[in-house]
Amino acid sequence: MENILFIHPSKKVIHKKDTFYSKEYLTPSLGIGIIAACLQQKGIKVSVLDLRLSHRDMADVLTTARREKPLFIGITAFTNEIPAAGHIAQILKDEKILSPVILGGPHATVFPEETLREFSAFDIVVIGEGEETLFELIDAVKNKNGLNSIAGIAFRNDGRVCINKERNSAVDINNVPPPAWELFEIQHYTGPFMISASRGCPYPCYFCTPNYLGRVRVRDPIKVVEEMERDVREFGAQRFQFADATLSLLEKKTSVLCNEIIKRGLNKTISWDCETRADKVDSELLNKMRDAGCTCIALGVETGSDRILREVVKKGETKDDMRRAVKLIKKSGISVRCFFLIGHYTETPETIKETIKFALELNPDALSFGLLVPNPGTKLRALAEEGKGELAVLHNRWEEYSQMNFSCMESASLPLAQLKHWQSKAYFTFYSRHPLKALRLFFASSGYNYSLKGLVIAPLKLIKNFLAKQ
Repeated sequence: MENILFIHPSKKVIHKKDTFYSKEYLTPSLGIGIIAACLQQKGIKVSVLDLRLSHRDMADVLTTARREKPLFIGITAFTNEIPAAGHIAQILKDEKILSPVILGGPHATVFPEETLREFSAFDIVVIGEGEETLFELIDAVKNKNGLNSIAGIAFRNDGRVCINKERNSAVDINNVPPPAWELFEIQHYTGPFMISASRGCPYPCYFCTPNYLGRVRVRDPIKVVEEMERDVREFGAQRFQFADATLSLLEKKTSVLCNEIIKRGLNKTISWDCETRADKVDSELLNKMRDAGCTCIALGVETGSDRILREVVKKGETKDDMRRAVKLIKKSGISVRCFFLIGHYTETPETIKETIKFALELNPDALSFGLLVPNPGTKLRALAEEGKGELAVLHNRWEEYSQMNFSCMESASLPLAQLKHWQSKAYFTFYSRHPLKALRLFFASSGYNYSLKGLVIAPLKLIKNFLAKQ
């Protein structure tokens, strides 16, 4: 029987700390869970090791690899996890583990050639969705066939990096089995159960990685609820978080989803969070979501500047849309969280002040002020690399491409120290007026909120950044 080993990397392998400040961070990988379930359906044995768990380390990886002798080893990684993933792959090579190492995830998808050149221990990169690609790779590796005919991969051939044609077909997500959570050490995770009602996003936000998962597809809501019911029955799930960029993308299907949750009585035992757009909600739908167990909705407000919202972000939403949505969500009894971003293309201190003012006006139950990260493949990074708006990418230390250890981009009008100062000022301005809301960030159960570990670390970082203004 063929067997596959999947690894979720951790920064601890490169002697860095994982940022376990949000409750959603330490959740089992939805992508690995789904692909593992697909492989199991075909009779393939799968093992999963999550190095983010405190009791797991490279010794476990090497022991498992030597014992199982997997056909290949798969690693998934976001941009800030790539150095750790590359280090794990290198140790496997140094320890004479002969299984090919395959990398997947958004960073590898938008940066396949660069990733293979930067990290010599990766053998193959999967570009985009992996379900169909992995089956073809398994057949090729098992039968020692060439890789040239497999769409959607990049690989090395005699020292050259080869990139095959794109995979045109999109996975039918209604035929994908629920995640194989039984392969994970569920009792050691602290976050909610992740679930997906759709795949992909139709909106081309300039600060977001392009839709590496193909065209937008929405799952049959009955299948989604069946998965929730299974997770409650078999794994003791009590809280869910939808991974969808916009849960209410199709209002009718979201309504059916809520009705089915209520019909099965799941709303009496579970709660859930989601993200959506301000222009995709109305009172009737929100009340139904509340009755079905939704306790928190997150909105991407992005900025308080009309000009930046209209000319730079270009999401097709207005500040009036945001005002209306926040008001309706609050009225429904669901808590609302707003995501703001600082450091936009053409951002100035004046537009940041507009953002802080707008945050105070909206007065959500919780909010975050993130600094814009120039991840590979984003239009934001392209603008910075072209020198537009006086933006500058400062380095490619990928492990620092995160909100809690930001150091990767600045502009002439907003140097790094000032960006971090303004971020801290925004937080302190809002939460000093709403101290109880600040406390709820750490004690409320929402997956968007922070772990108790962050109760000390996050404020200290903000104070340090506030005082470090140049």
